[in-house]
Amino acid sequence: MNAVVFDVALTAYIVAAAAALGSLFGRREDLARFARLLTVAGWACHTGAIILRWVDLRRAPVLTLAEGVSVVIWVAVLFGLWIEHRYGITTFGAFFLPAILALGLGLPTGLRGLALEPQLQSGWAVVHVALILVGLAALVLNFGSALMYVLQERQIKAKRRGAFYYGLPALETLDHLTLVTLTVGFPFLTVGLVLGILQAWGVLQAGRSWGGLLAGDPLALFSLVMWLVYAATLSGRAVGLWRGRRAAYFAIVGFCVLLATLGAGAFFHGRHGS
Repeated sequence: MNAVVFDVALTAYIVAAAAALGSLFGRREDLARFARLLTVAGWACHTGAIILRWVDLRRAPVLTLAEGVSVVIWVAVLFGLWIEHRYGITTFGAFFLPAILALGLGLPTGLRGLALEPQLQSGWAVVHVALILVGLAALVLNFGSALMYVLQERQIKAKRRGAFYYGLPALETLDHLTLVTLTVGFPFLTVGLVLGILQAWGVLQAGRSWGGLLAGDPLALFSLVMWLVYAATLSGRAVGLWRGRRAAYFAIVGFCVLLATLGAGAFFHGRHGS
């Protein structure tokens, strides 16, 4: 049952993304409103699917990769709707919805996927995964705002008002949005990864090296690379070196590494499953 409800939610997201793109290209507010209504309806169905999954499993549905991606999408949509309301960016859905669909369309039917190794399934594991998922959701929106910045800057530099010009906010607003989503997502990601490292301490106590630990878990290795990319981006912004276009490009690179991280978890076996 939860798979059917999730498929309904995913369908609503797909149609909403198409409507949002149509509103962006055609500058039609009616399509933008329709996209928001569909997004809200999809999120409500998605919430129902997660609750049904939780009831069926009698545990938090975050311990498989597919479940984790589903929660990332759920949180990202909620954050995205809040950003549209808070900043008045009616076209934001045209950017963040396609990004989350790139994740959602790769989910196995019924939210299936290999789970964490039994020794890693604990209350700490749930907290560790939940924090990371919230961080990833914010970073998906970081990508959406960065993409908007790049497109708007190119239109302004070309001194022509392209199809997106009137649908996108000022560069200062977009730069602020990329900073906000990064500063929200990065601490969640960091604390979640630290908890994962502490949980792996028992493996290290058994005599395994850090190199062996990472080599045996592609998802952990790619997660470290992803963290380094976002850490460099936030550090660059903190010291004033990377703002505007440079920060936006790093956000796009970070999202590509995020996709590669999820791909590593899906296609390569490790302690996090696949």
